[in-house]
Amino acid sequence: MLAPDGTLKSIRRSEIIGTLADFPTRRQARALLESRLHDVNHTLQKPQSSMQFREFVCSQWEPAILPTLKFATQRNYRHLIRRHLFPIFGDQPMCDIKRQHIQGFVMEKMVRQGFSWKTSLHLRNLVSKIFTTAVDWEYVPANPARGVKLPQRPVRQPLRFLTVGEVKRLLEALREPERTLVLTAVLTGMRIGELLALRWRNVDLERKVIRVREAVYEGHNSTPKTQGSIRDIPLGPALEQALRLHGARSRISDDSLLFPSRNGSYLRPGNLHKRYLHPACAKAELRRFSWHDFRRTHATLLSDMGEPLKTAQAQLGHASLSTTAELYAQAVPASQRAAVERLEKAVGFLVDPNGPKIEGVIQPGSLLIQ
Repeated sequence: MLAPDGTLKSIRRSEIIGTLADFPTRRQARALLESRLHDVNHTLQKPQSSMQFREFVCSQWEPAILPTLKFATQRNYRHLIRRHLFPIFGDQPMCDIKRQHIQGFVMEKMVRQGFSWKTSLHLRNLVSKIFTTAVDWEYVPANPARGVKLPQRPVRQPLRFLTVGEVKRLLEALREPERTLVLTAVLTGMRIGELLALRWRNVDLERKVIRVREAVYEGHNSTPKTQGSIRDIPLGPALEQALRLHGARSRISDDSLLFPSRNGSYLRPGNLHKRYLHPACAKAELRRFSWHDFRRTHATLLSDMGEPLKTAQAQLGHASLSTTAELYAQAVPASQRAAVERLEKAVGFLVDPNGPKIEGVIQPGSLLIQ
């Protein structure tokens, strides 16, 4: 066994391998013992580290791995580690943590403590990330989090978005510059962190394009969320005009923010919610909406107008097309009904007024799908 300082040490362990009923003779018991010790005696196994999980995370993983991640991810991981992982695994040697222990931990969170499926997934993946590093650095021979299973994901609740009418009512209830901020969010699909980090040097009103190059989270500036999030978003005439008017009122320099606080620093999304967005929703008699709902609204309205999903993916800066399809492009009820009616006309099904019989009328040149 490797001590935390890298030196070898021996650990005395006992294990019951059977009873007299299982092995009636000494020779049979010794044969089983020798098979158990074969790999160790023939140096086919490397010594495992006795370093505790807490010590490995604090002294090795956090200093070397966390700085490579986004600030928001670092903050979230630190919270999850100290709130959930350390109380269970903190004092255990890394080599003693097995798959069944992690499986039990995940199920405990979901079944008894009522954690969401997504949060439980995050915890399992975080444990796996830590052990992947431990395997790469030869502290442990294998990652025990691999193969840990979660129950089937529950049915996703319908995600929220605004209709065109709701967008208009909300904009009428807002004052400047919050009206232009919401209008930009709806018409570009930008993340709120990207919007609040947007500077005038990245808004080209002549070429009618916004260059997304920065993002902010809790006052910390960084690059956008993923490589695909670094993108150029075209401006339509309405938003171009709105930004020109907004710039005439507030633009100080090319380096200044489009939507700064009073002292020129980054605005806080939570403060905007409390002071402006929620009161405007109440005034317009709308349910409360989040900044993320505007982003989803952008994709849903594009989809409703028949635009390709790839267009929404490019606008939103998603790395995966499936994310755009599953999380953002929601079905608009009126469009669903219109689509069904168009389908009925295309297929040509007519209801017989004299009875329940349904007669299929196949139009010339149409394709019958069986």
